[in-house]
Amino acid sequence: MNDNEGLFWRMLSLFQCLPELQPAQTLAWLSGERDDALTPQYLESLDVRKLEATFPSDTAMMSPARWIRVKECLRGKLPGHLQTQRPARRPQLLAAFCSQDGLLINGHFGQGRLFFIYAFDDQGCWLHALRRYPSAPQEQEANEVRAQLLNDCHLLFCEAIGGPAAARLIRHNIHPMKVSPGISILSQCDAIKKLLTGRLPPWLAKRLEKANPLEERVF
Repeated sequence: MNDNEGLFWRMLSLFQCLPELQPAQTLAWLSGERDDALTPQYLESLDVRKLEATFPSDTAMMSPARWIRVKECLRGKLPGHLQTQRPARRPQLLAAFCSQDGLLINGHFGQGRLFFIYAFDDQGCWLHALRRYPSAPQEQEANEVRAQLLNDCHLLFCEAIGGPAAARLIRHNIHPMKVSPGISILSQCDAIKKLLTGRLPPWLAKRLEKANPLEERVF
């Protein structure tokens, strides 16, 4: 993860930690008199006592435990739902979740900028990668860029997706799945784990190059 990526995810975790503040308030508070852009190194160097003295809210309940969380965000120790893992074992399936916060499946694919990739095997699941739509202008059509961003995934879960975008994903061998509003990523991960322990749907068995349960039927 380069500095720009590291900075983005640190700031996202900090915005989630301090929902009472608008993002612009948080950026101004951290920047102080600094004219240069924020960097991970600068965030790590900040004195929390000075931050406490200049905190831009009189109503937010800032306990010692909450200040510890702020310090962890600044130093790059992200909360669990933003911590990727790299187990030695090879995943059987990769599922992408279109989400605005890494907690709920609450993104429209055609507008989604954040994708949380979970890996699955017979021992469980883990957060495999954090990916975001590039901020720089792209020459390719936006949904083609998103599809290529997820080209190693088997499934994509989102709150909404248009027909042409779904067809594009299928051409990339990614199966799109719409979910009801309010579904959490972890609850959907539990459903996937349960699915993988039973008989797979024919389309998924074929995608994972596993035995098709229909082939075992006797006619």
